Amino acid sequence: MWSRSEIEVALGGVQLRAMERAIALAAGVRAEVIDGVAYTARINKRGTPLVGVHGFGGDKETWLMMAALIPKRRGVALIDLPGHGRSSDVPESQATIRHHAEAVLRVLDRAGFDRAVICGNSMGGGVALRLARSWPDRVAGLVLVASIGRDVHESTALQWVDHNPLIPREADIDRFMELVLERPPPVGKAVIRHVITQRARRAESLQKLFRGFVLAGGDAGVPRELAPIDIPALVIHGEQDRIISKRTAEDLVQALPRAELVVMRGVGHAPQLEAPRTTAKLVERFVVDRVDKPL
Repeated sequence: MWSRSEIEVALGGVQLRAMERAIALAAGVRAEVIDGVAYTARINKRGTPLVGVHGFGGDKETWLMMAALIPKRRGVALIDLPGHGRSSDVPESQATIRHHAEAVLRVLDRAGFDRAVICGNSMGGGVALRLARSWPDRVAGLVLVASIGRDVHESTALQWVDHNPLIPREADIDRFMELVLERPPPVGKAVIRHVITQRARRAESLQKLFRGFVLAGGDAGVPRELAPIDIPALVIHGEQDRIISKRTAEDLVQALPRAELVVMRGVGHAPQLEAPRTTAKLVERFVVDRVDKPL
């Protein structure tokens, strides 16, 4: 006989699938797969397209609510990085920031996006920085949302290789929700519990992916030298982010030649989930004013 929490998790899964279908329809995106990398995209009609790159342990759906609020004339691609979401699993050696960036490039090619604004959350911010550093002709601008910093391969994150607070146990789901989210996303509690429970059940696989990302620095990791990334950049950080310090965001703004910082009050580590409407407005205004207009 199922317990109350098991029923809630199962109900959350049903609600999540229905919600994803509805929001994907509203966003006008269609699901695709290329070389084992799952993504959703819509055709670009005007302006510079946006590409959403999620954080460690996340998936493309973390950008879906925000994408539905971006004008439909603008192309969008939301990507499941290798080993995440509906993308194929990869060995630890292929879970580096560079390998993730190369997966994003394949999606850009398939979607027909010559250049795009790369929106990266947490680890996805590191992927965005690697793209801009190594393939500058493909990146028109950066939106770094609660992003990891250029020191991630030397920071306290190395201490998480064996005991990772980003991989919760099923018994600690409520504590994990409090750690990551300051403001619950506009979805039911059962949906949030389902998502985090699935994360907890993938602990072994996620730990492998985390090692692959954190331990591979240098050209395989987040670039240390950001001065050559001379493109518009918007750094968004939640004031209540308990995963990545605001000092990291401030350092990124200092290191990137054309960056601006927006700190969102009452928001934690996932602004695009906790405040999707506000985040969408910030991103669209940035792209219109600082990326599209110079074109």
